[in-house]
Amino acid sequence: MAAPYEKLNGQVFLRQSDSSAKDMYDVVNFIVESLAKRPHYVPGHNVGELTDRPAVSFIEENHEHKLSEKFEQNARKPVPGAVPQPMMSYWGYKFETLSVIPQIWDATSRSYIEKREDEIVNNHAQYCSVARTGYGKVKMIIGGEVDAVWDKRPTDKTLPIHWVELKTAAEIQNDRDVLKFERKLMKYWIQSFLLGVPTIIVGFRTPEGILIRVEELETQAIPERVQSQGKRSWDGNTCINFAANFLEWLKSVITGDGVWRIRKRERTPKIEVFKLEDTGYGDILSDDFIKWRSSLNLPDAQIHNGS
Repeated sequence: MAAPYEKLNGQVFLRQSDSSAKDMYDVVNFIVESLAKRPHYVPGHNVGELTDRPAVSFIEENHEHKLSEKFEQNARKPVPGAVPQPMMSYWGYKFETLSVIPQIWDATSRSYIEKREDEIVNNHAQYCSVARTGYGKVKMIIGGEVDAVWDKRPTDKTLPIHWVELKTAAEIQNDRDVLKFERKLMKYWIQSFLLGVPTIIVGFRTPEGILIRVEELETQAIPERVQSQGKRSWDGNTCINFAANFLEWLKSVITGDGVWRIRKRERTPKIEVFKLEDTGYGDILSDDFIKWRSSLNLPDAQIHNGS
């Protein structure tokens, strides 16, 4: 169900999920949350898997590793006095639940609006945007989850959609918190910048999880904010240049069919790319998608299994 975000001043954002892309690109990246932003700051994770066909590579997150990592994280005993990770995740979902309504403002009943606090949190509802972009010489199609749309989706499909991303963060109380939030801003910016999300709404909370204020951020202004007002812990141009170089290098490495893995181990500066399977597509491409690509009858669109 589509759902908008209600700002404190009464403006409304509306979710939607009507996106598609069929162009030929160098890289098709399905998961922006996990992969599209990771080449920039390269965290210590077993990042994802990739399958290749002539001219186009399809990248997807390593779901098995992510689930294992999440299980281990939730199983750790929290530091005395610290909030468990599952609870903080719940706070984020609760913020989204309070921030969205099922229709535009005029079409939503006053009763529903006033009873949003009683709504059951749903962490499965999400909408996908597909964006065409590029880094250096590499053209990309990126798909990712987006939380909301400002007011409503334009009827003219040639117009950009005013996406809105919802985030939560601890209230800033000291210099250490400033640096911590600045690093979060890098993740916010990369995720939203890649998908063309112009607005990010951040709900700041107390250590006990009580929402105390909401701040609206312009995605394109975040790098300048970090440089002029923050600790300058990262630079937007450096992120973009690294991503372009990494993707061009990746394109030169993936030269044949099969399934490949991209990995960066914790506490090491090295990114590894190695082949897992000589043929096939792993779980990255569905049979229906392969049939559709083959039906295009274009030399560059044929998908081969390496045989």
